[in-house]
Amino acid sequence: MSESAFLTEVAEHPAALRNLIQFYSGEGRTLLAQWKRLAGESASVVFSGMGTSEFAAQMIIAELAAAGINALTIDAGELLHYPRPVNGMLILISQSGESIETRTIADKMNGSVIVGAITNNGNSTIARIAEPVFLMCAGNEAAITTKTYVNTLAVLFLMADRGDEESALNRLRELSDSISEYDMDAIDRAAAGISDTEAIHFVSRGPAVVAAKQASLTFMEGARIAAAAFTGGAFRHGPFETVGKEHRCVFFIPGGNTFHLLRDMALEISEKGSRVVIITDQDADNFSDSVHVLKVPEFGEDLFCLCAAPTQELLLHAVAGHRGISAGEFRYGNKITVRE
Repeated sequence: MSESAFLTEVAEHPAALRNLIQFYSGEGRTLLAQWKRLAGESASVVFSGMGTSEFAAQMIIAELAAAGINALTIDAGELLHYPRPVNGMLILISQSGESIETRTIADKMNGSVIVGAITNNGNSTIARIAEPVFLMCAGNEAAITTKTYVNTLAVLFLMADRGDEESALNRLRELSDSISEYDMDAIDRAAAGISDTEAIHFVSRGPAVVAAKQASLTFMEGARIAAAAFTGGAFRHGPFETVGKEHRCVFFIPGGNTFHLLRDMALEISEKGSRVVIITDQDADNFSDSVHVLKVPEFGEDLFCLCAAPTQELLLHAVAGHRGISAGEFRYGNKITVRE
């Protein structure tokens, strides 16, 4: 895997999103209607997968709850070996449709509950078993997760929409035109400030916690740095003791319910000596010169993770480069995990 392959796939975000929008503006509308009917009839909805596919749906859990749909996410490996009741609908998420845990659950639970899937591979094992199947439409992806992450979030955003479906698609259309707006010089400066470490914390709240978890996963995978993601509240309860001159932290701070809580915490730990990067859709003058602020397009808290994705991916690439690592290269694993 060449270093440029990762950058090429980051650059393909707009095209991948447009492919998805075209599909769900046409034949995919039937799938969305089917989902809304089945979800409304189910006692609960369980989303399950591994890695990114396990936590991505946390972006919409609160929105589904507000719509009267009881939903949760479960690690597919845990669900497989430590079963718990799934009373309603199971949505399996896997970009390949062939991850060993997800594939085994699809086969095991088919017939006992409604099994749906979100996948990038319409010919995969879980796609053959599941109904309905929501396609990511992200195209080929060889490096660590970029396009399939964003398109998974886009599918979930459409599944969470409680109002005008065309309005939701239009928001994605506008976002696809803006998603590649980023400041590479600012990203490089931020990377230089946090790459001299063996551990980074990623902090956020609400739907944006998904961005923090994705960054934690991919920085471990792509920059080989120990990483952990926390909600702002959880970070205060213990990890805050690591704050100081050796500490590195990235905050995801969208405008929304907890903007001030996250901003104030980021500035507080910066004043205590931590090196802090803030990824936000708000103006830089809301912060201070003591932190690196990376601005992303503003499309609302519910779409912040999609807007932030290219910036956090390019930050990963830059940090890896400072460490002499190619961000898209696997040492021990593969794109598809077929062994537990």
